[in-house]
Amino acid sequence: MLPTIIPRDRHPISRKMIDEEALKVLYRLYRNGFLAYLVGGSVRDLLLGKTPKDFDVATNAHPHEINALFRNSRIIGRRFRLVQVFFKGGHIVEVSTFRRRSEFDELPENEASPAKDTTYGTPAEDAQRRDLTINGLFYNIADFSLVDYVGGMEDLAARRIRVIGDPAVRFVRDPVRMLRVLRHAARIGFTIDPAAWEEIRVKGHLIRTCPPARVRDELLKDFHSGAARPFFELMLESGLFYDIFPAWVGKLGDTGESRLLDLIGRLDLLVQNSYPLSDSLLWAVFLSAFLEPELWPRDFKELREFIQEKIREALGGIEFPRARQDEVSQMLALEQRLAPLLATGQPIPVRLTRLTLYSATWLLHQIKTAPQTELLERCNPETIPAPPPPAKRRRQRRRRPRGRRRGREGKGTGGGG
Repeated sequence: MLPTIIPRDRHPISRKMIDEEALKVLYRLYRNGFLAYLVGGSVRDLLLGKTPKDFDVATNAHPHEINALFRNSRIIGRRFRLVQVFFKGGHIVEVSTFRRRSEFDELPENEASPAKDTTYGTPAEDAQRRDLTINGLFYNIADFSLVDYVGGMEDLAARRIRVIGDPAVRFVRDPVRMLRVLRHAARIGFTIDPAAWEEIRVKGHLIRTCPPARVRDELLKDFHSGAARPFFELMLESGLFYDIFPAWVGKLGDTGESRLLDLIGRLDLLVQNSYPLSDSLLWAVFLSAFLEPELWPRDFKELREFIQEKIREALGGIEFPRARQDEVSQMLALEQRLAPLLATGQPIPVRLTRLTLYSATWLLHQIKTAPQTELLERCNPETIPAPPPPAKRRRQRRRRPRGRRRGREGKGTGGGG
């Protein structure tokens, strides 16, 4: 397969836009006789005028050859070996060897075969195994050109998300790809290729065959992205949301969906402004849309049990660690206790302010109730109340029993007589 080559004077990527450490890796590989390409999302982001989060490199050098070129590197991976090259400040550049698609590409790391079954390939084969055309573009350090085997440049110009290969086949082999299609469309505002969209609507139920922990981790990426609202809009529109969360079917309605999107949009605003949000807080905000229509028990113990049961129902097959579930249920229950006090300006009992989750729960209440125009001010990390230090307890002095001492003295006296 011959690629389309876009010379330097026909694309906007300059070496000044590329991370210095990534350039060092590219040049060392190239000067030692290997192909050296910048690949994946970094090329896409540079073409879109964005600053990439990471710069990944692909080459025809095998892992042991890469490792020999960089003393500051190590080989990692079980299914497919990558080389991590370390630089000062904790910066890491990941280098992979071109490979071709195999049946093991569709499996999570812990379910796939060991690295000995990996099949290395050509740049064309490496491009074809990637998920989306806009992620299959390569930047060649040898002549600063772009290498396009999959029509990614055309799709970028058309602002289109298109799957490499037949989406009907690719989604069956790895249903998580459906989430990635929606994610990229949401983050960069592209339209989804009609063939891929139709397959998501038809095959969404296959997402339930994926490991629950993997689906959970994928969703957390979107919660932390700052573009979760458009992502969940696409999830609801395609029906994939209800394939992942079947207990929500018939639960939300138009009003509930609007409330869910409003809450997620509030999270986006905070993430976009770099406000720190824990995973537990993100899940608590998300689950609020499911719990708000319910009639809540008044007794706190019953409330905790009720919320834990509803969390299990809402998340369905999504794997949720017990410790995380307990933390989220405590936050939601405590927020129910705090809500009427905060709404009316009444003082909060000191015993509640001393709870470990009080600050996070206070923030949860602000996210749910603050006017949109005041959200950033209300949730400013500097304004979140810190719990008071624990009260110091007086250390009790231990007194030595007198009787024993006398007894020992008596025995000693008697022995001396």
